[in-house]
Amino acid sequence: MNKQLEYFDVLANTQKQAFNNLLDAQKSMRAQWQDAISKSNAAFTSIPGLPENAQTKEALNQFNNWFSTVATSSQTATEEALKAQENWISAYDKQLAVSRDVLKNFIAVANPGK
Repeated sequence: MNKQLEYFDVLANTQKQAFNNLLDAQKSMRAQWQDAISKSNAAFTSIPGLPENAQTKEALNQFNNWFSTVATSSQTATEEALKAQENWISAYDKQLAVSRDVLKNFIAVANPGK
């Protein structure tokens, strides 16, 4: 019985580790992406040699508004996606606990006295 549960635990822990590694990688990529977006915006709005007139300022204001809206929307979407993934991992953990108990009971019934 112990070998069967040990095999189940190794398999389950490997899957959990893969899910957690994927989540960590996604969080890291999200942080790097946000940093790159901020740097891109800063670089675009400080282009040397741009004429300083009302039209240029209005164009930059419109760009900044658009850029901020896109960045905020994207940030919100990725935050929600990460929350959903964290909830999925939590549900998976709970399902593993139930599955382990079921397997343990099944093994005990299938192999009485061992």
